[in-house]
Amino acid sequence: MSKNNPIHSASPSAIAKDYSDWFETEIEYFLDRNRLPFQSYDSFIEANAFFVTFSFDKRKLARRKSRLSVSEADVHSDRIKLRGSKRRQLSAEFDNVDRVYKDVCQAILGSNFHRPSKRKEQPLMIAAADVNGTRYWRSSGPIENMHIHSIWVFGGGQRGSFRQKIEDIRSDVNDRFDFDEINVSEVSKADRNRKIDVQRLSSYSSKFLGFNTIDLSVQDDLEMYPLRLP
Repeated sequence: MSKNNPIHSASPSAIAKDYSDWFETEIEYFLDRNRLPFQSYDSFIEANAFFVTFSFDKRKLARRKSRLSVSEADVHSDRIKLRGSKRRQLSAEFDNVDRVYKDVCQAILGSNFHRPSKRKEQPLMIAAADVNGTRYWRSSGPIENMHIHSIWVFGGGQRGSFRQKIEDIRSDVNDRFDFDEINVSEVSKADRNRKIDVQRLSSYSSKFLGFNTIDLSVQDDLEMYPLRLP
């Protein structure tokens, strides 16, 4: 259906609130599976959660998009030859974040991190697209400076490997990644109630999704890991 004839009757803010509530539910579910009986919600979040924003180098990203478009054309050709074969395609921005997640999983769990038996040990990562100005939009505006906000929650003992891997990626001088900056923050200590902190981060991360749901401007706007098993 054309984006000019949206089926959504809810406002962008209401849709974004639904996304935010979903993020909070997924975070609570992850915590319930990973925290020890004596650990409170607040203490687990403070020890194991991070908010990471990825911004991109436009020049490097343009090269990535060019390479991905060629790769996608090759995959489409292969699908014609091998009917029924599937390969998940991501935008250039989310392709970068996808590789960061896999690098972090490998650092935490080893080279076999992708096996189904390891899935429950993989960290939670919610990554959502954003663009400049969404905090002030009344309706969809120009798409400028797309970046990705992500909420990460780890199991016990995993955060050290994550911090080290992020530092390795920051210092990567080759063309593996297209980041201009990776900003890592621990969950805010400004509030004693970590549930409020998680609500704020979820709301902040979802603010573009309401606009993009109604008026599709960015094809890929959300990824959640671990990926659902088929």
